[in-house]
Amino acid sequence: MVALVACATTPPPVEQLAAARAQVGQAEAAANDAPLELAHAQTKLARAEDAMQRGDFEEARRFAEQAQVDAKLASVLAESARARRRAADVDRGIEALREELRAETQ
Repeated sequence: MVALVACATTPPPVEQLAAARAQVGQAEAAANDAPLELAHAQTKLARAEDAMQRGDFEEARRFAEQAQVDAKLASVLAESARARRRAADVDRGIEALREELRAETQ
């Protein structure tokens, strides 16, 4: 009975679900660099939507928030991977310039 009352007083997490959908959508670009984290976000979003359909708004809110966090993590990890690749490219460029300088001074 208490659980039913708690569910009845919990408003539908419409904003949280919309925010989770948006965050997961943005994280889709992370598919190559953070596939596991993106998959977790997508799974939790699906669970949130399922809970919303069942009327379990508390569970829907919880999964939507977790989906947002996982999607943000996927985005951050992907950006980090891209930054590491750019840094490696710069390092390779610097090394190529050093080699050219060495060749010119010999």
